[in-house]
Amino acid sequence: MKCTLILLIGLLTGCRTPKENYQQAYETSLVEGRVMMTVLQSLDTGDVRKTRKLGMLSLHLTLSFLPHYAAETNPTAEQRQEELALARDVLDYMLVHRDELDPRLGSVRMGIRGLQKILTQPEDVQRLTELSDYLAGVEKNMSGSP
Repeated sequence: MKCTLILLIGLLTGCRTPKENYQQAYETSLVEGRVMMTVLQSLDTGDVRKTRKLGMLSLHLTLSFLPHYAAETNPTAEQRQEELALARDVLDYMLVHRDELDPRLGSVRMGIRGLQKILTQPEDVQRLTELSDYLAGVEKNMSGSP
C-alpha cells in the first residue's frame, strides 16, 4: 500500500505542470487504474476500513486538484455543478466517517483545502468548518497537547 500511495502522489504531483492534454490524461488514467486495482484487491480481502481509506485518498487528491484544473480549463456550468455535487457528497461522506480520518495525513489536508476552494455557500462552509474543527481536535489529542 505504501508503494501505491507514493506512486499515486508522485503521479498526481507530476500532473501539476503544464503538459499536453493527452499526456495528462494518460498519467491520470494510469493513476486511476492503479488506485481502482488496489481498491478491488482490498475489497477481495474484506477489509472495509482499508478499502474506504484508499477510496478517500483518491477523492482527497481529486478534490485538491479540481480547483487548479478548473482555473486552467474554464469548465461549463454543468461541469461546475458536477464539481460542486461531488464536493458536497465527499463532505457528507467525510462527516459520516470522520472518526476514520487521520488529520495528520497530507491527503486529508489536501482534500480539506480542495473542499474549501470549491464549497463557498454558507451552509457548506459551516459543515466544512465543523469537520475542520473536529479534525483539529483529533490532531491535538494525537499530539498529546493539553
